[in-house]
Amino acid sequence: LKDIPGISVVKPKAAFYIFPKLDIEKFNITDDMQFAYDFLHQKQVLVVQGTGFNWIAPDHFRIVYLPHRRTLSQAMQKLSDFLETYHQ
Repeated sequence: LKDIPGISVVKPKAAFYIFPKLDIEKFNITDDMQFAYDFLHQKQVLVVQGTGFNWIAPDHFRIVYLPHRRTLSQAMQKLSDFLETYHQ
């Protein structure tokens, strides 16, 4: 996840979820709900927008990492592919 250009992340200490931060200038993101919808629509991977968890800026999203490692790896590859061309 941290190797995807335009994403920064702080490793959680004890949670089963993580809130990666998007470079909103790089991707021109103004609506994180739209970002989550676009990702779901194009790559069939569900994330939840950060504003759904009271993040003020539209620059975070939530990933739960309960699925198997292989499933998560596939989802992160889809995220990387998606962000290569994504702009709002």
